[in-house]
Amino acid sequence: MQDFSRARLERTSVGAVTFLALLGWGALLGGCQKKDEAKEQAAAKPAATAAAAPKSAAQPSSKPKAPPTKRMEWDDPKQWKKIPASGMRYMSYQIPPVAGEKEIAELNVFVLGGDIESNIQRWVDEFSNFDPKTLSRSDRVVNDMTQAVVEIPKGKFDGGMGEGGATDNFGLLGAIVVTPENSTYFFKLTGPSATVTNARVPFYQLLDSVRLEGGKAAPETAKTIKTVGGAAAPAPVGAAPAAAPSTPAPSKH
Repeated sequence: MQDFSRARLERTSVGAVTFLALLGWGALLGGCQKKDEAKEQAAAKPAATAAAAPKSAAQPSSKPKAPPTKRMEWDDPKQWKKIPASGMRYMSYQIPPVAGEKEIAELNVFVLGGDIESNIQRWVDEFSNFDPKTLSRSDRVVNDMTQAVVEIPKGKFDGGMGEGGATDNFGLLGAIVVTPENSTYFFKLTGPSATVTNARVPFYQLLDSVRLEGGKAAPETAKTIKTVGGAAAPAPVGAAPAAAPSTPAPSKH
């Protein structure tokens, strides 16, 4: 009887030790699995961030803002073809090539946040091999909306989504427009230099027609505050031509 009790006690002790050992191993294994999952999640975050911001010709490096209470409107240039918006693009246009060019130019519009000058500089940094004297930077006001405009007539462009590398003989027409409601619209037109140069007048006509939804275009209010380098903005449609300098009448003696 004593031997049986002792054997039973020994089996119980061994079972308890085995159970505690397995319990400890399970806790250790569970802790390792949690650490591994945490590492995977941490490693996945940068990849997800990178995937959300592909290199794009018309995609400023800013997060989208909430849609404004009143959207901004403008007049579409007659020869430009509006195409369906996609991704972060609020609106897009295709600009037909001029004679001698095969590739179209494209204007993409975004409603974004972010610092104006930083985004202007980012656009400029996408170009190389251009004459700095041809770079134009203007500050304008139209219909109570401020406009920051940048132009590069010709250079090597390396800001597109294509995989062919940088493209020679490309141009840029870019504008960042801020509404009275503090919504910021980004207009970026890129394409073959000759086509971009030909699109300059309708581009400025578009900028001169901006207004809040339901409002009235007022191109006559277009005013250039400052221009550094390059050519001045074209005169708004319907604006009175600049008066020629007057010649004083000869005095009579």
